[in-house]
This record gives sequence, structure tokens and C-alpha cells, in this order.
Amino acid sequence: MPFDLYGTATLLNVVRVQPVESAYWLENFYGRQINFDTEEVMFDRVTGMRRLAPFVSPVVQGRVMRKHGFETRAFRPAYTKPKHVVDPNRVFSRLAGEAIGGTMSADARWNAAVAENLREERNAIQRLWNWMAAMATIHGEVTISGEDYPTQVVNFGRDASLTRLLTLTARWGEADADPLKDIADLRTAAFMLGGSPITRLTMGLDAFDRFFASEDVKKLLEGKDVARVSDSTMSAFGSPGQPYEYRGVLQGANGQGRLEVYTYNEQYEDEAGTTQSVMDSYDVVGTGPGLQGTRCFGAIRDKRAGLQAVPIFPKMWDQEDPSVTYTMTQSAPLMVPGNPNNSFRIKVA
Repeated sequence: MPFDLYGTATLLNVVRVQPVESAYWLENFYGRQINFDTEEVMFDRVTGMRRLAPFVSPVVQGRVMRKHGFETRAFRPAYTKPKHVVDPNRVFSRLAGEAIGGTMSADARWNAAVAENLREERNAIQRLWNWMAAMATIHGEVTISGEDYPTQVVNFGRDASLTRLLTLTARWGEADADPLKDIADLRTAAFMLGGSPITRLTMGLDAFDRFFASEDVKKLLEGKDVARVSDSTMSAFGSPGQPYEYRGVLQGANGQGRLEVYTYNEQYEDEAGTTQSVMDSYDVVGTGPGLQGTRCFGAIRDKRAGLQAVPIFPKMWDQEDPSVTYTMTQSAPLMVPGNPNNSFRIKVA
């Protein structure tokens, strides 16, 4: 029985029906998407003005106000293309989960093997997207490195004052610690620099433990007169099995200055097979709606793709001797915070 290669349209359909893993940073902060038909992605950054309108006599001409210029920034996304073998010998072996003795036909096993390859490739790429969104949001930059790829740091220009590393007795849990003041200071700085309020705190588990140990914090998070209801639909998904959890709201009088509080704990496996944390357990990250995170995708550099502006492109081909079929999925991603100053990071210990 011959086994046919799937065309691109069929492969795209196969990919779309695979379950998508949770992606906290990507889904919550990078809702926009732009596909570029070039290798580079480009952004215009316009700095807002705070100048007062000038006083003039009502009988003289109005004065022309000088316009601020804008800065164009270009980034070349890194490229990723996980690849797998579809081994013809697999059609003669029972698949995992199949009844002992085998109940699937050879072509059904072939289809299952192709679908499994595509699922693994897509999941790996989406984990990478989420990791890039996390790094851009937490650190204001993404460090890209890989086999045969020189290390590159893509810095999005977040102001250095929006990263605070607490030391000595200022660390949360120590004698001079003041968690609410630290957050208030960085929140004010982010508003002054980014022009948009910080509305959410995402904390590592150890950071939250030290935060909640403060009596002042407990009064706010446990107080009967303080609303614990979240405005965000994300809180509905913070259930067991997810890497994040909604913990409550910090707010001032009459609901002013609302800050939703989440904890986050997610791991990934690096190229060496070592488990790493996406976010440090002692980090606190503030974010607001003005971050304007955008999923950017450069052109797929593949003849079959025709340099299409698509976020993900699967393909499949044969090798004759030895007889083997390959699947490969390609993407050229870069997650870009449009207003990186609408975020901050505090390392509390």
C-alpha cells in the first residue's frame, strides 16, 4: 500500500486541530499579530509630548508648535525549524495506547505518526513564542542563541530604572523591606515613562510568599472590605494544571488603583535537556494595557512557502535511499512590546 505525502494545505489543517498548550505571556500580553513578507520587522516609535500650549495675545497669529519626531527600529527575527523523521518501519509496530496485538491499519499508524510529529513541532514552536514573550516582558530584552547561531541580544529599550534588584536588608522578608512601597515606586516610574498605568502583578511563588508575609499586604488581600473579584477573564483559567493562579486584588479607596495579583511558575526544557524556569521564583513583574505586545513574524525562507507572511509553515518530503520521510515546521518569530516602559521587574531576594 503506498503512503502519500500530504500537501501544504493538508498539513496546515492537521496542525490546526492539535491541542494548544497554555501560554500565559503570549495570550495575556501579546494579543496583536503582524506578519511581514520581509526578513526584518520594523516599528515606528513616537514619543508623546507633555508641552503646555503657549500663551499669546488674542490679536496675534497662533504659534506653530514643533512636532516630535519618531524612531524607526528594525529587528531581524531568529529562525526555528524543528524536524522529525516519519519512519516507515513504525507502520509495522503497535503505537503507544494501541491494544496489544494491534488494531490499527498500517496507513492509520502512518497518519498518526505524521500527526504526532506535527503536534510536537507546533508545541515546541509555541513554547518558544511564549518564552520570547516572557523574556521581552520580564527583562525588556530577548537573548537569542543556538547551534550555529551567534548569540544576539534584542533590546527593546526599556528604561533601566524599571528594573530593581533589592539587596541586603531591603530584600522582602528582611528588616527594612517595604513591598508595597517598592511596588508603588516602580508603578509610578512606569507611568511617568510609559504614560500608561500598571494594572497587574505577576509574582514567582517565593516572591509571593514573602509578599503575603507582610501584615500590610495581608490586610489588603484579606480585608473584608476589599473586592477580590478580578476584571480579567484570565482568572477564570487559573485552575489546577495551569502554571498561573489568580491571588486577588490590591486597590485603594473606592476601587482606585486596582492591581490584580497572579502567581506564575512554569518550566521548559533547554537544548541540553535541562529543566529551566521561565521566570525567577523571586521576580515580581508589573504590566499594563499600554504594553501593546505584538507577535511579529518574518517571512518563511523556503521555496515551497514562497516567502509567505505566515506565522508557522509545515512541510513534508521523502528521501529515497534509505527510504524515509521528514516533517518540518518553520517560523521566524519575534515578540515585540510596543511600549516596553509599561512594565517593570523587581527581584525581591
